Amino acid sequence: MRCVWTVASRALTVTILLATLAINGRQVQAMQEVRADLLIVGGTESACAAAVQAARMGVPRIVLVNDIEWLGGQFSAESLVAIDENTDRPGIRHEPPIPRHGAFREVIERIEAVNIEKYGVARPGNTRVITTCRPADAARVFREWLAPYVKRGQLQIFSHYEPHRVTVSGNRVTAVQFAGRRSDQTPLRVEAGLTIDASDWGDVVRLSGAAYEFGPDLKSRYGEPLAPEQRDGYPVTDMNPITYCMVIEETDDYVPVARPPGYDARHYRSHRWPKDPLWLYETRRLVDHYHFTQIQHPDVLLLCFPAFDYPLDVYPQAVAAALEATEPGASRRNIVELTPAQRRIIFEDAKQYSLGFLHYLQTEVHDAMSDTTHSYRRFVLTEEFGTADRMPFKPYVRESLRLQAMHMMRQQDTMGIAGTAQNFSAAMYHDAVAVWQFEYDFHPTKREFLVDGDPGGPWRCGFRPGRTWGPPYSGRSVFPLRSLIPITVDGLLGAQKNLGFSSIVSSAVRLHDTSMVIGQACGACAAVALNREIQPRDIPFNRDHLLAVQSALMTVHGESEPSMLWPFRDLSSENSCFTAVNMLAVQHCLPLRADDVDFRPHQPATREWMHEVVTLTNLQQDSEHIPEQTLMQVGTRGEFAERWWQIVRNGPWKPYQRLTKEDADGDGIPDPADALCLDPQNTTLLPSPPDPETDGIPNLLSDDLTMVRQFNFGGPGNDAAEFEADHGQVFTPKRNFGWTRDLSAHHRLRGMSEPPADTFLFTRSHDVWECMLPEGNYTVEFCVGDAEHVQAGQNVTVEGQAVLQDHTTMAGRFAERRVDVHVTDGRLTVEIGRPGSTTNTCLNWLRISTANR
Repeated sequence: MRCVWTVASRALTVTILLATLAINGRQVQAMQEVRADLLIVGGTESACAAAVQAARMGVPRIVLVNDIEWLGGQFSAESLVAIDENTDRPGIRHEPPIPRHGAFREVIERIEAVNIEKYGVARPGNTRVITTCRPADAARVFREWLAPYVKRGQLQIFSHYEPHRVTVSGNRVTAVQFAGRRSDQTPLRVEAGLTIDASDWGDVVRLSGAAYEFGPDLKSRYGEPLAPEQRDGYPVTDMNPITYCMVIEETDDYVPVARPPGYDARHYRSHRWPKDPLWLYETRRLVDHYHFTQIQHPDVLLLCFPAFDYPLDVYPQAVAAALEATEPGASRRNIVELTPAQRRIIFEDAKQYSLGFLHYLQTEVHDAMSDTTHSYRRFVLTEEFGTADRMPFKPYVRESLRLQAMHMMRQQDTMGIAGTAQNFSAAMYHDAVAVWQFEYDFHPTKREFLVDGDPGGPWRCGFRPGRTWGPPYSGRSVFPLRSLIPITVDGLLGAQKNLGFSSIVSSAVRLHDTSMVIGQACGACAAVALNREIQPRDIPFNRDHLLAVQSALMTVHGESEPSMLWPFRDLSSENSCFTAVNMLAVQHCLPLRADDVDFRPHQPATREWMHEVVTLTNLQQDSEHIPEQTLMQVGTRGEFAERWWQIVRNGPWKPYQRLTKEDADGDGIPDPADALCLDPQNTTLLPSPPDPETDGIPNLLSDDLTMVRQFNFGGPGNDAAEFEADHGQVFTPKRNFGWTRDLSAHHRLRGMSEPPADTFLFTRSHDVWECMLPEGNYTVEFCVGDAEHVQAGQNVTVEGQAVLQDHTTMAGRFAERRVDVHVTDGRLTVEIGRPGSTTNTCLNWLRISTANR
């Protein structure tokens, strides 16, 4: 046996190259073996962020193994280059509601610098997201971002390898063996102290034997408002779909792409989403030379639309047959449980389906267009991937397996308090290591065969109830360290989308910025664990270890950006108090309520507020020992936060106390199921004062108004005193109020309080109520909500004014609104819901008044 030892410069990584051996007359394939402190599997944005963070924290031997050459995941190889960021509102966005920070800000600023160099514009797309880029440019940015650590020998990157086997010793992952994707590659085995699975599908988690989940969670699993009650109609293969994105460039020619194999225009003619070619043109544009005069480059578009999303619940006949040929039953298994080779069968069909949509745009849609300036026939697929078919290396992956972690994040814990995305979420975890916010966003997960259910014919994608896009949105949320750590297996961390959350939460925690800051947090966790010779599971309940992770994420290394730990709206890293405020907030030293989303650093610090901060700080020594003049110097809130953090940062802090091994806070909820596992009151925020606008109780009529009429909506026999009862009957002149259709079966009584808030009439689509009134000016007050359940996406329009749009109310919290209107036709008109909606709008009561003369 011949061994060749190589030592990477300025590092301790040792590689053993074993020649081909002859054992018992049989040739044994060579194996390349590498020892590392940290192994990162995957070339995703999360993997790259983890590698950079760990390197900056001094981990000496880091190995990153990628299944392709390109780095950057969604930014590059998956070609989702209209870059998604956190948001709390729909429509065109110009700035995110949580300032850019951490690894994401570093990368996005590098991308914008490349855009300025190429186009003279940082954000050349002029589109519905903030920043766009070219996939090859993003890949270059990620490669250059990691280059310093490669150059110094601290980071070693292996490309074109897929996980094949995981070695587990005792209960700890110790090594991963990889198979080369190229015929000339030697198999690779990496032995490491700690492994991060930042791959697309969580193959290391799966191969390690660590527990994981996939498919829709039933309501009985996590009690989530949007979760289905029963498995019927929700197969375990139901996943957020993949999409093969396409990047196309404008030319002077009018030549459509070749008709792909199996093309059938019926796939695309019946899709349900916007068919306006100009809307499709503008919504994911990457380069816009028509509106930016300084751009001399032709237009470049990203095609990524629901019209060619590729569901994974049931496959077309040819794909199912190809899967079955590899292994009986393969076509009925969830994609996360398939081998990489089996997945490539699915990916190839998804790719052809996308190319079919482009051919459809360039033929049928082009032929119907009057505006040839924006004709899709003038575009060709970009050559920047270097692939034979000009398509990206990978499809866009929205959902992977879900690691069974020390804590599984649930929808109800991540929704904004009082049902509004502007507020902090219900669970602001003690072990927060990242921030995020988005809607619970499923693209169509259901494949519908269009001709008598024939799986060999054309199909389109569709939604299952509760698994759709749009509201509700999450609140301003934090991500807990526990959700990176397997519930039992050591030596392993999840990253990218292989995380501890429900399927519903996964649909919101998947954007570019979120994946990057979670990867950064994973790298910090790994570095602390390795440097202190502990397991990651030792960190969340040890205050000293957790502070080390959180402090590392706030530490600036050269030109690096600190990562935000608390989602304040008005605090960016340019604020000198950024680190202090984030660290005080995440230690729950700041007196915060649900809607205190602005820190207001430049506002004067009141004596009362400063005393509250001191009182909430959990030091082992009494705060009275700290000289008052140190605290109470006149200054701003930001200045005080900086002074106070300098005083307390090194503690000594009170350690976290465990009352029992399984239930740290003794509240009867086992730690894995307890979002706020160190707080028996299960709240990290101060109680908000009663809000008369959300309690569902009509406010006293002001002295300048006189009551005209008021109505309570609900079923018979549950009417509120002093209110006229509306039981959903159709309007008649004799009754002089009512609905344009019969809603008498659409009522609920919750039994949680008293009418009028406890009852309601509801619509799942769009309905109209009218009341006869003389011409004149009126004040209309109304209330929507549900005493027992979250209700997402509620809409109310009064006399043509959209008063409530896509509004979510939490269980037991209501939305009360007031609007002044002028009635000209003898009828007050109120619309609830909206055409095409699939969410409930629940109308509790309505009051009409007029101004005193």
